[in-house]
Order: sequence, then structure tokens, then C-alpha cells
Amino acid sequence: MTNVLRSSCIISRDGVCTMRKTALPSALSLVPCCVLLVVATTPAVSAEDANTDTIGPWEIEATFKGDAFDRCSVTRKLEDDIAATFVKTSGTLTLELSSPNWKLDRGKSYPVKMTLGPKSFDEEVAAEASSVSMVIKDDRFAAALRSASALNVVGAGATIHVPLDQSRDAFDRLDQCVSKNERAVQTNPFVAPARRP
Repeated sequence: MTNVLRSSCIISRDGVCTMRKTALPSALSLVPCCVLLVVATTPAVSAEDANTDTIGPWEIEATFKGDAFDRCSVTRKLEDDIAATFVKTSGTLTLELSSPNWKLDRGKSYPVKMTLGPKSFDEEVAAEASSVSMVIKDDRFAAALRSASALNVVGAGATIHVPLDQSRDAFDRLDQCVSKNERAVQTNPFVAPARRP
């Protein structure tokens, strides 16, 4: 394939047009650039999609897998890169504590004592590589999360203090998030739900 010569004008800083001859690139030489441009601008397809909002110190998130609603959660950042997250699905409420600094034995259970004001609960938390979680089965515990000022999780080596300011609003919004997103899926299975936390 032959290149075609053309003239172009480049305007210098002082406003003078300078002519120069340039070669038009062949169509084949443009293919790698076009492919790179398409790959760079194509959005990545992820297995999960999430929408977030905030309520005071809490970040609320609705998570979807494809077009299906998966869960809602409220998260609060704590000291030492620790995050406290309450995850809600239609049937369960789960507390997750995580930190990128933790090195835990996946699958191991750790005993902890949870205190909410005068109430205390002895629990076992299940470990992942950098997080622990427990399903909250006790209705008194779940109700106390809305009114207590703080949750303390006492383990063998440390106490994690989770302030619960504005938790009533955060948990109300968590309940609304689950009911809205589940209802949207149940109302019309042929239309993608409005994704909102």
C-alpha cells in the first residue's frame, strides 16, 4: 500500500503558518491504535455492581449481582484502618469487622464478647483472611444497635470500639434499602430494578 503525501500548515507562536509535507498513514497502520482505543474505552463488566449514599458517618450501599439484588450494607470507618459493616439481606443481619492489616486463619472461629451499654453477649466470629463476621440472631441485640451509643467487641488481644451515633437512621435506611430493592425485583421481573441504597 502506498502512502499519499499531503501538505499541512502549522501555526507557530508568532502566528506564522509553516508548511510541511506529511505522509498520510495507511489504513493498516491505524488498526493497532483503533483497537487500543476501543479496549481502553470499553467499560469493564463486573460481577457485582453497587450504589452508595451516606448518613452521617455511615456509608450505605446496595449491591447487585448482574440484575439481581444481593444485599444492602452500612459501613463505618474506625481507627487503625478497621471498618465495621452491617450487612442485611431479606432474612439476615450480619456484622463484619475488617482491616487490611489483619492476618487471620480463614475458617477459624474466635470467641468475642459484645457489649452494648449494659447488655453483653458472648459470641463466636468466623474468620476470613482480613475480616471476621457473625450473623446477628438475637432480636434484643439487633434492637439495641439502634439505641446504644457504642458497640464494643472484646477479643483476646484487643477491644474494637464502634461508635453508633446516627445508627437509628442508618439501620432504618438499611431496612428501607432491602425492602425497596427486593420489592422492585418482585414487582416486575422483566424490568431492571432502580438501583438505590
